[in-house]
Amino acid sequence: MNDTTMQATSKVAEAVRVYRELARRPSVARGWINIGTTERKDVEVCTVWSQRDLETSKTIKFIRHHKITIADSRVRSVAPSGGPVDVSTCQLQQTSPSGNMAAVVRLVSDKQYLEIWTHTCKLKCVELQALDKHGKVYDDNTFGCFQWSPCERYVLYVAEKKTPKQESFFKRKDGEKAEPDAPVRGEEFVYQEDWGEGLVAKHRPVLCVFDVEEETVRVLTSSVSDDVSPGQAVWSPDGKGVVFVGWWHVPFRLGLIYCTNRRSALFHVDLDDSKCEQLTGDGLAVSSPRFSPDGSRLLYLQKKAGGPHNSCSQVAMYLWKEKTVVVVTDVVRKASGDSFPGLYIAEFGYLQCWAADSKRVVLHTYWRSKMVLLVINTDTREVKKLSAEGDAAAAAWKLLDIREDLVISACSSPGTSQHLRCAVLPPEGQEHLVTWELLDDDVPTVTPPLDHQVITFRPADGWTEEETYEAVLVRKRGVESPPLIVWPHGGPHSVLSSDFFLYPAGFSLLGFAVLLVNYRGSLGFGEDSLESLPGKVGSQDVSDVQHAVNTLVETGQVNKDQLFACGGSHGGFLVTHLIGQFPDMYKACVARNPVTNIASMLGSTDIPDWCSVEAGLVADHATSPSPDVYSAMLTKSPMYHADEIKAPTMIMLGEVDRRVPPTQGKELYRLLKTRDVPVKLLVYPDNSHPISKVDAEADAFVNIYKWF
Repeated sequence: MNDTTMQATSKVAEAVRVYRELARRPSVARGWINIGTTERKDVEVCTVWSQRDLETSKTIKFIRHHKITIADSRVRSVAPSGGPVDVSTCQLQQTSPSGNMAAVVRLVSDKQYLEIWTHTCKLKCVELQALDKHGKVYDDNTFGCFQWSPCERYVLYVAEKKTPKQESFFKRKDGEKAEPDAPVRGEEFVYQEDWGEGLVAKHRPVLCVFDVEEETVRVLTSSVSDDVSPGQAVWSPDGKGVVFVGWWHVPFRLGLIYCTNRRSALFHVDLDDSKCEQLTGDGLAVSSPRFSPDGSRLLYLQKKAGGPHNSCSQVAMYLWKEKTVVVVTDVVRKASGDSFPGLYIAEFGYLQCWAADSKRVVLHTYWRSKMVLLVINTDTREVKKLSAEGDAAAAAWKLLDIREDLVISACSSPGTSQHLRCAVLPPEGQEHLVTWELLDDDVPTVTPPLDHQVITFRPADGWTEEETYEAVLVRKRGVESPPLIVWPHGGPHSVLSSDFFLYPAGFSLLGFAVLLVNYRGSLGFGEDSLESLPGKVGSQDVSDVQHAVNTLVETGQVNKDQLFACGGSHGGFLVTHLIGQFPDMYKACVARNPVTNIASMLGSTDIPDWCSVEAGLVADHATSPSPDVYSAMLTKSPMYHADEIKAPTMIMLGEVDRRVPPTQGKELYRLLKTRDVPVKLLVYPDNSHPISKVDAEADAFVNIYKWF
């Protein structure tokens, strides 16, 4: 083995070591608070964590418990309670309002069981498929819900609608006598629409109510229109009805995950008479209904349907008795300096957000290149930051739960993985006095330490004097003039906050600086900034990323001769644009599930409207695209500049990606291979758009490092 080979082997071994160390760091999936005594002195906090297991190539889940003592409206003591417990087979889990019972949906050998537990034993266990009322229970964050009724007799959830069995025209039968639930003949190959990327095989969700005493299931099929798919359901305050989000699927289902712009509304079903009433107006996209503790107010998010796939939301409130809607925070057009930019989250992701006074709510949102906690007064419309400022280990805050004013948050930064903090929400007007406490003694900071800074840029094209965009620079402390990986986010209407991400942390530990660019069009900078991008993809966003790289290079902080580009989805779109428009600048490029040709993607993606909107066109599903439409899409695509590419390019594809089909990456691969540009194609079976399965993610990390 020569010196070069030995050196390469040593570098790969170091990359494997770094990945193993970072893969051991878990992340918080969800959390909740169990209130103990009526005096609320003792509180239990439960958090579910996910962690990569490289030996089994699976993601495991485990639950942790903490005990918190509260006195005089302050957290007085915090301590872990017992060790972590593996809950990998639990798909859904929820404690009853009194804390006396817990409901669990468990997956065992492809069968789902609904279990009811008390403090001492498993009280009930029902195989749901055996009841033959519905298909698989949903455990996703888009449609899924799992809630106890106020009386604790019923559990509400969402499942796939039961469909008739199918069989061939030619299947032999003994006689022709009629059978109950007889199979439908000759229909087994009829196409069934689903909800696209991340929601494959989810066709027709239905609301289900499990009766704990009778061990029966009631499916609310007659209450909901056939044109609507229900999800995100919550009980009405009296427990006699259900409020849910309904998504229309006419003329056909468009991809829903990562897309908050789908036409939808809030509905209420009365369980006594099965009457279904639409609560919110038409032409909107809504999500995340949450009732106040006194049941008088229903908070939710809303925006206009259509347009960019993600954007600023209004915080709206439905007054339950008055049956009227009030807008609490509106869309913010311009956000100068550090002013409130509007609310930018897809859905809440937590069961409760209300303070005990039923007036204030606590939410998290993207605020430029950070994720922060907010407290919003629904009476005065006042918005304040609740998360602490200036803590290098807590640059990103995510709400997990709030109960009787105890707030639990997961915090992280580019150099510190997620950890838990808690505080008691101070009285109205005194929120600035909040005091945060750690739930564990140790803060999980990366070693050797990583530094990060948020850099502000003015657009090179002189868009407006006051508007800016940002990037987060991550690097290992003490390393001078490192090689740089520029890493724009996907979307394009997304954002890379000052959070902990395994890849940037890993490459920083291996000696690179990583520049996470939040170009104009990103979330958290005001709606004017976001809406400036559609119609200018391939130019404005590319200019912003390149300007950020040029500006950083001019400071001398990075090695100008060692510049690399990496990105996925629209980030892959951008990095393949960069190496085509600036062919002599980048040493190598990695594109993960990249959009390379918007025109050819139009007929194969689950979100064809994205192709139209980002190309600056009106989405029209009822008209065949004209040559001008295809031309507008192609000229904004990386393939338009691909003849100029010189940089060695590695393309990574998820084989079952429904969002950006693998043909997009293969189209670029074939061109580069024909033109003798160094190119490598990796295809990951059973991986979709994120390429997030444990073995694929690990392999991709090492391959990117080798390529660079």
